[in-house]
Amino acid sequence: MMHRNSLTTSLRRRFTRRQFLQAAGGGAAGLAGILTAGRPPAYAQTRELTFLTATAFVPEADLEVKRQLEEWGAQNRVRVRFDIIAHLQLAAKKAAEVQARSGHDITCLGPGLGDGELYFDYLVDLDDIAPSIGANNGGWLNESDYIFRGKWKLLPWWFGAYPMAYRTDILEKLGEKVPDTWEDWLQVSKKAKAMGHPIGIPIAHCGDANISLFSMLWCYGASYVAKDGKTIAINSPQTREVLEFVGRLYREAMEPEVLAWDDASNNRGLNAGKLFAIHNPISAYESAKASKIKIPGSEREIHEVIDHVNSPRGPADRKTTSFYYCVGIWNFSKQVDLAKEFLKYHFSPEQQHKFIAAGRGFTMSHLVNLNRHPVYGINPKHRHLPEVAKATVAPAWPGTQTAASQLTWDLFVIPDMFSHFVTGSMTAPQAIEWAERELKEIYAGRRVKKS
Repeated sequence: MMHRNSLTTSLRRRFTRRQFLQAAGGGAAGLAGILTAGRPPAYAQTRELTFLTATAFVPEADLEVKRQLEEWGAQNRVRVRFDIIAHLQLAAKKAAEVQARSGHDITCLGPGLGDGELYFDYLVDLDDIAPSIGANNGGWLNESDYIFRGKWKLLPWWFGAYPMAYRTDILEKLGEKVPDTWEDWLQVSKKAKAMGHPIGIPIAHCGDANISLFSMLWCYGASYVAKDGKTIAINSPQTREVLEFVGRLYREAMEPEVLAWDDASNNRGLNAGKLFAIHNPISAYESAKASKIKIPGSEREIHEVIDHVNSPRGPADRKTTSFYYCVGIWNFSKQVDLAKEFLKYHFSPEQQHKFIAAGRGFTMSHLVNLNRHPVYGINPKHRHLPEVAKATVAPAWPGTQTAASQLTWDLFVIPDMFSHFVTGSMTAPQAIEWAERELKEIYAGRRVKKS
């Protein structure tokens, strides 16, 4: 039998002097534990996995991801860290991590799908896990949207459907039926504004502005890029038509403050009792319900008079988009295998069911089976969300998702075009020509970062 002194000497040879002194410095009990076990402490077994995301607006969804990460970490003896930042900080944060070749292991990508191309050279291939994740969940919706140069570089994570949220009590006072088209919404909202309750559609540097204004372009038969994903298509009679429409909407049914809104402004306006309607996910309703916000001058809670209907139709179509959030793994991560294991865990049917349930209808999945989730049938005010999902297309529609389409989103080219026109700083032809020049610079690769 080896003498204790000999065992101690042997152990010291198997790990560094500093590690031995740290362990011994913990007291006799710590050293005794090492000697009793007959092996050094498992320093090499300490692993950490980090995950960066943007806030999901429904806090319970973020909390559920955090719970899953911690649960998985405990099961696999992995220390985990889940960092949540404001969504408008995400683009700069991603770029900084890539430049430094250092940062989180798993990162949220988007909004939009173009990060798969924009960061193609810095993202790990996920071809070994994406197909099986899809197969286990009934398949991916519009799978080709998520594949870049034949590779899975990201996993589409969630999106928020964009219905119209409106005040039913104001509509009743107006004696109007629920509008269906953008023109209908303009006509009813003109009357609502006269009562002190304008409609709120942002024309600013925020994701909601991109989404609502992209939607209007498509509904009026316009688009900024052609189906080939390369040809700039913004200069068209249809774009002129939708510019004129938004000009009327701005002057007759909205207020100038929409030019300076962020993504929370329309939610705040509706919940404060000011706005008649917004084009937005159900986050405004959910936050009003959770906070028990009352109608000004009333004891009635405002969520009781908020309802949702399908995204509006235009002369050409009914189409909208969303902030497609995805997840990917940086190829400079030191924990690629661990990151893949967690993503397989998170995208398993059981964990995805919990994630979508936690979002209470706000977080919608790109997986077929999850869009049949019972959460959409629990609250009658969410009844239109599956219809909105059917009208939802990727942000670069009808083109493919590229680095250029992501920059178009990040640089707010389309909101700026509308802003130039509605403020009178440019005529419609000037605003369209300005946007055309900007888009050609982006798609030619001469614009590579935010100014």
